[in-house]
Amino acid sequence: MKLILNLSMLGDKPTGLGVYSLACARVARTFNASVIGRAPPGIAVAETIASPASIGIGGGKLAAVMRQLWMRKLHFDDSHLVYSPTHHGLPGQYGQVITIHDLICLRFPRQHVPQYIFFKYLMPRLLKKCRAVFTVSDATRRDIVATYRYPVENIHVVPNSVEATRFMAGKVDEQDPYLLMVGARYAHKNVDEVLRHAHLWKRYRLIVTSCGGKYRAALERLVDELDIRQRVEFRDYVSGDELLRLYQGCTALVYPSKWEGFGIPPLEALACERPVIASDIAIHREVLGDSAFFVELGDVSSWSKAFIDLQDQQQLADKLVLGRQRVEHYSQDNALRALEASLLAVEPRLACR
Repeated sequence: MKLILNLSMLGDKPTGLGVYSLACARVARTFNASVIGRAPPGIAVAETIASPASIGIGGGKLAAVMRQLWMRKLHFDDSHLVYSPTHHGLPGQYGQVITIHDLICLRFPRQHVPQYIFFKYLMPRLLKKCRAVFTVSDATRRDIVATYRYPVENIHVVPNSVEATRFMAGKVDEQDPYLLMVGARYAHKNVDEVLRHAHLWKRYRLIVTSCGGKYRAALERLVDELDIRQRVEFRDYVSGDELLRLYQGCTALVYPSKWEGFGIPPLEALACERPVIASDIAIHREVLGDSAFFVELGDVSSWSKAFIDLQDQQQLADKLVLGRQRVEHYSQDNALRALEASLLAVEPRLACR
């Protein structure tokens, strides 16, 4: 039995989905595996099925359409299990496994219309061809069941992970204290609420990364309207090294999302021993436990308390201890074991190399 690992969607600048996919690719060391796309460095596979660079995430406006057309050509018999660490499954392949990270596009359809169309109209057809679905959290598992009526027993949780050997404590910038927001390209990330509470964080600057498009333009206008241009800095895509430095130097990561499928930046910040202010939503409670300073969205007093508590050294120390426990729980080794166990639960014959 051979595992076919579908990495055809990976682009040159992997962010959330790409980082998860690369971490999952390590499962090729356990099973007899081939890769659609490019095998990550250091991972040997039986075969590589090359895919065009133009179909990867970030490959342009037509990349998603071209990806679907190209993947329609791929078919494997029942001696193969096709596994996609994203929702980009093979349109004509029966008995495959895909990963649904979240259903945010269905809750906020105007943010990404093509993705909304895919999840609304094409995903139900793709699910009929899936032997199982993997997802990253119990919260998203429940969401998939409620939305698509997919059998809960066929949904396996394979969580995101944090590379603790890369994300580690550094030097905090005490001379120029700043708050950090990461991955803020869409409105559900809720940067605007943080900006509107600028009077509560007067002692800090705010750096917002991976922020672009229409939402960025709206935020720029809001910054000017609130007259806080000198305190807010927007950045587009940042390299891994730059992101690490930003985590290490920040006073706190602010992550007030209205909805998430998992949310990896808070764990990365905690791995760097930096505190997290997060929205009090189900997924953040699941992933972060009690390690974050939680805020009730829309409640000014809740935000005010979070920034006050951030200065309490005993509370801060307690949160960071809990944070280290959450980082250990979501280690790459634990995530890989969950992936291996889930694949074997779906197809026990994979154990026979």
